[in-house]
Amino acid sequence: MTVKVVPMAPQTDLRIERGFLEEAGLKGPLRIIVGRGEIRILPMETTEALRMLDELAGCLGQEPATAYDFQLKIGGLYEAR
Repeated sequence: MTVKVVPMAPQTDLRIERGFLEEAGLKGPLRIIVGRGEIRILPMETTEALRMLDELAGCLGQEPATAYDFQLKIGGLYEAR
């Protein structure tokens, strides 16, 4: 692990050398998360599940509840068999 201390002058840009990113295993597309007091640089998540969620985004929730038929037998107030 390499630690590098970089003094920052007010109103200057922060630059991270590619070698540091590669040493951290950060290659390819990256996502940057900015929070109060921290900046996180993470690899872009491109899993199959996330792609599927992107495809489904916006298409659920438009139908009435009666459109769903799960073929459940209701035995009691809080019971589905």
